Order: sequence, then C-alpha cells, then structure tokens
Amino acid sequence: MDVVFLGDPLPAGTDAKLLLGGKAAGLVTMTQELGLPVPPAFTVTTAVCRRFLAEGWPAGLDAAVRGALARLEAATGRTFGGGERPLLVSVRSGAPVSMPGMMDTLLNVGMTPAVREALARESGDPRFAADTWLRFVRGYAAIVLGVPEDQASHAAMHDGTPAAMLAAADRVQALADRFGGIPADPFAQVLDGIRAVFRSWECDRARVFREREGIDGGLGTAATVQAMVFGNLDDRSGTGVAFTRDPSTGARGAFGDYLARAQGEDVVAGTHAVSGLDALREQLPEVYDELLRHLDRLERHYRDMCDVEFTVMAGRLYILQTRIGRRSPLAAVRIAVDMAEDPSFPLSRAEAVARVGAETLQALAKLGGVDPAAEPAGRGLAVSPGVGAGVLCCDADRAAALAAEGTSVVLARPETSPSDVHGMVAAAALVTTTGGVVSHAAVVARGWAIPAVCSLQDACVEEGALVVGGRRIAEGEWVTVDGTRGLLFIGDRRTDGAADLPEVRKLRQWAAEAAGSGAGDGAAPAAGGRAVSRYAVLRALGLKGLAAPERIAAVLEADPAAVEAELRAAAAEGLARETPRGFAMLPAGRDAVLAALADERAGIDPAAIGRVFAAFDALDKEFKALVSGWQQAPPAEAEAAWARAAAALEDLHGRLGPVVAEAAALAPRLAPYPRRFAAALEAVRAGDQSMLASPLKESYHTAWFELHEELIALSGRKREE
Repeated sequence: MDVVFLGDPLPAGTDAKLLLGGKAAGLVTMTQELGLPVPPAFTVTTAVCRRFLAEGWPAGLDAAVRGALARLEAATGRTFGGGERPLLVSVRSGAPVSMPGMMDTLLNVGMTPAVREALARESGDPRFAADTWLRFVRGYAAIVLGVPEDQASHAAMHDGTPAAMLAAADRVQALADRFGGIPADPFAQVLDGIRAVFRSWECDRARVFREREGIDGGLGTAATVQAMVFGNLDDRSGTGVAFTRDPSTGARGAFGDYLARAQGEDVVAGTHAVSGLDALREQLPEVYDELLRHLDRLERHYRDMCDVEFTVMAGRLYILQTRIGRRSPLAAVRIAVDMAEDPSFPLSRAEAVARVGAETLQALAKLGGVDPAAEPAGRGLAVSPGVGAGVLCCDADRAAALAAEGTSVVLARPETSPSDVHGMVAAAALVTTTGGVVSHAAVVARGWAIPAVCSLQDACVEEGALVVGGRRIAEGEWVTVDGTRGLLFIGDRRTDGAADLPEVRKLRQWAAEAAGSGAGDGAAPAAGGRAVSRYAVLRALGLKGLAAPERIAAVLEADPAAVEAELRAAAAEGLARETPRGFAMLPAGRDAVLAALADERAGIDPAAIGRVFAAFDALDKEFKALVSGWQQAPPAEAEAAWARAAAALEDLHGRLGPVVAEAAALAPRLAPYPRRFAAALEAVRAGDQSMLASPLKESYHTAWFELHEELIALSGRKREE
C-alpha cells in the first residue's frame, strides 16, 4: 500500500497516522468522516519513505504516482501538465507526529511556461500567473535543488508587475541551472518533490527537533500530493491559519492570522505583515462564518484545541490541514479546565487532569514577572507567555554555542525558520521583528514554553545588534522578554513569583477528589485487583489509543500500580511511550499485540467464537440503530427519544448478557466486560445520558466498541468484513 487516495477506506487495524502521517490522517478524517471542503489528494506513505532512505527509489512507484495523478485529474476536471484548465499540485510533508515547519513542502508543482499562459487565460490575470510561476521556480530551486535561500531571495526581487515577476523567474531559473536545473516535465517535478520531502526527514533541523521532542527517528514522513487551490488568485482569495482557541492564553474563540492574495507559506514563514482573522471577516463575512462552523466541528470531533490551515479561492473556503494545536503551558491549563467545565463539551474532569502533565505545571511555576518600575524598550505581539532574560544574540549558531557554555541567551531574528531551531531550543526567550501569532517562531515557542515576542515595532536586526526605535542594543547586552504582554526590556528586569492560577487550583482539587473517591471516569480499582499480563495491558492500551495507567487498570479491574509497572516496562522495551497525556503504543507494541492475538486465537474453538461473533453482530445492528435514533432526534423530541433509547437499552442489555458471558468463557481475558456494561447501564439508569455513547467515558458504547474489536480479532475476521 504505497499510495493512498484520500477518499479510499483504509484496511482494518491501520494506524492512519503511522501510515499516512498526521497531516494526511487529518485530511482523511475531514474528507471521509466530517465532509469538510478538502481539495482532493493522495499520499505516498511513510513506509515508502523508509524504503527510499534505506534502499533508494522503489520500483513501481512511478506508475503508482501516475495513476494517482490521473485520479486527481478526474476529481478536479483539470489536466496535469497542460490543457486549458491545468492542474497544479502541492507536495507536502507529514510525519506521524507533529513537527511544524521542520520538513519541506513544495507548492505550485506542474508549472511550465505553457501552463503559466493557460492560467493567465483562464483567470484573466497575467499577474496571478506570473506570481504563481515565480513562486514555483523559487520554491523548486531552494527545496529540491538546494539553492541557498539568500541567493534565491535576491534573484527573486521584483516591483510587483507581471513583467518584473517574469524577469525575476528567469533570474531564479538561471541560478537554478547551476544546481542542476528545473525539469520541464511536470511529472518529473512531482517525483523530485516527493524525493525532496523524504530527504528532509533527515535534515539537520528535523534531527534537532526530534531529539528535543523525543521523536523516533525511524518513523519517516509521508508525502501528500494535493490539488492546488490559490489564495493568490484575486481580491476574494487569501490564506490563513486558525486556532480554535487562543494558543497563547487559552481564551475561547477563533484565533489566528489571515493574508489576502497570498499562499500558505507567506503566513507561516513569518516573512509578511499579517492580519488577524478579523481581516477575513471584513473581506468575506460569509466565508468567515463558514470557517467558524468548521472550527467548532473540528474541536468537538478531536475534543481538543485544533490548529487549522485554510485557503480561500475566489470566495470559496478550503481546509488544508488540521492537527491538535501546540499551546503554551498557560493555555494548556486554561483550555483543559474550560472544556471540562462546559457541559456541552465531551471532556471529563478526570481527562482534563490527565491532560496537564508535570512539565506544564513546572513551566507555569517559572513564568515569573517583570519589575513594575521597568520601562519597556520595545513592544510587539505577545505570542508565547512567560518571562525570559539573557544576553542578546542575533545568530542561531552563536546562540547555541553560548547556551552550551551555560550562558542564558535571548535570540533575536528578523524571523525564524526551521534552520534556526538549534538556537531556538537553547534560548531563554525569542524576539522577531516580523511574523504573527502563527509564524514559525510563535508556534515553536509556545510548544516549548519559551517566552516570545514577534513583530517588535520599529525594530530591525543588524549585524551584531537589535535596533529598536533608533536605539541600538548590541549583542552581549542583557535584555528581558515579557511574552505575556509583548514587551522587551533592557537589562535583567525579572522578579520572582510563580504563577498562581485559579485553573491550576481547580485541577489539583479535581485530582484530589478523584483520588479520594476512587470513582469517576477512568477511576482505578484498589490495589490487589486482577492479575494482568503485559499482553492484556498493551491490548487495552491499543484499544484506547492513548490512556493513563489508571484508566487501563479500571477496564482490566487490575491494580493500577501493576498496570503502570507493565506500561513502564513496555516503554523501556520500545513497545510504548509515555506522553504528558498518558501512554501511547509504538509500532513494535502493535506488532507484539498482533502476534499475541494470533496465539490466543489459536487456542479458541473457531466454531464457538464464530457463533459468539454472529450473535453479537446481530445485536450490533440494533445497538447502532438505537444510538443513531437518539442522537438524530429533533430537539423538540429529545426527551421522548431519550426515554425510548433507555428502554431499548434495557431490553438489549438483557439479550447481550449471555453473549458476553460465552465470549468470556472462551477468552478469559474478556471477563471484565460484563461488569463494564453493567456499570455503564447503571449510570444511564441514573440519568447520565453521556454514559450511553460518549467516546471519552467508560460509556456503554465504549465497552461495546472495544468488545466488538476483540470479537473481530478473535474470530479471525477483518474489520471491513
């Protein structure tokens, strides 16, 4: 399975993120489950990347990519590489875990002079065609051929007229010829783009980022080839990045940047003066309202703050990417509490507590403050809260070297790029003179809890100095950055004092209540529960996807300490990994579980487990109809629909009992399921509607889904069957 089209179903048991990367997995979800406006695309998988890096370009891949491009042509009604309605594509990187900006993406692929002229005729705008052509040749030269960025930027300078853009493109092409040249064959451009994306997995900035984040270097990246939509087309076009909440403060409401007549790299690179989302609301209010609806749906689907990239082309909105958004420690705490306190949001208090790890609370304690008598030397955008101080340094290499010697450093740059990551990771604080709240500097700083200010006003970075309001601050001078208020001070102006947030006090209270009562979502049984095997623990973790030891212990009726010990041992052996939100399975763990499942299945009578599966399958159709009927009832009938659903569940539960008992007799590992169903039913009887089908609780549906998966595997079936 080397190439996967977005609309195609994945085989049962496939981990979409591991196979397709997080970016394409999000596109699949938005396309297949949510029906959002996503341009058609296909993905060359992470497995191909790993083979390419180890052995070279795989045989047969050219043909697979050609076939997928033909499907893109059919889906868009456009022709790749020519015709009066040409199709251009982007080639985007996407690892199984978020690595924002660390790998390469190539836009406008498939351009030739003939395609440029066709775009000019179709759009009626030679400037759009010339701009897109220049963007392509510059991007290809830098990303595929390795032309130095400063040389490419200098060659690409122009005055904004179509003629000047074309002349600039000619200069870039001449420069590119010295590095191997840009192929005239559009198909060769696509293949080269895929190779460049794969190679970027091993670039220095990606390696540094993976080391800092503890990311497995063997995962590889996928390459997603997607039909281009053009934010630079006309005055009703643009591009942006939106968060479903403020990633810096955690405040409710859409938050982000938008740039009219632009392409995505203009926003995230931090090289352009950007506007907030209000600019989109003023320019295209209907598109803005549609974006808000999609953001709310994505946040509720993922049950977390989302980071969303979008493009508007001729007044039509397209969603290009979604992922769980990186956030500051302050935002992490506030978002978790706010979601758990919202009765309409599917996040429990126990899960809110689990989301906020010790590292986050430690980072909050270090936020500190600034001497109230200090006068700021400069002001900018507050993009990552906290206070940091150190000697000023305007070069990432020097910053990394100074930090390695034990010096506290504040890194100042016009804008940061992934190539600066080694200096950023070592810095006590960051300052940039351009870029917005979704620039590279802002995103990385929030994710690593580094105080940061972007778009410092009336400022520029010179050789060896930062000039603010005409005042020159030389490298080596101490400065203080207040990323909470967007201020820069000369000297070390920090004061002591940890952040005392009411949200932190609430989280501690909730954690204490859960520990004291021994009840609630994911509550663990007392010590001395059922003995469990490594296999049982990993199987439960695989079904949950991501879970704390206490939640695994609860579903297994086991001692939480024993479960945690098994998880930590599994992590030490490379089968699982610990995250701030619990443990997650690694590929080796999935392989171990599949092997153990096969052994378990070999000891079960196939005819008997087949009968159990058939009986459960008949009830499964009833249960799904029961839940769907309740969820889809009009608001005016909600009360009556709930009464019908509760009554139907009582009847179904009575018929389910013998089936579950027989399953547990055949596979003793399933023994906790009868009590799981009974506990969920009791909660439903008590009026807790969330315990019917909430996916984030130990609801009736949660137990049902997991038992269904068990019976599918134990009976030797595949999910698509």
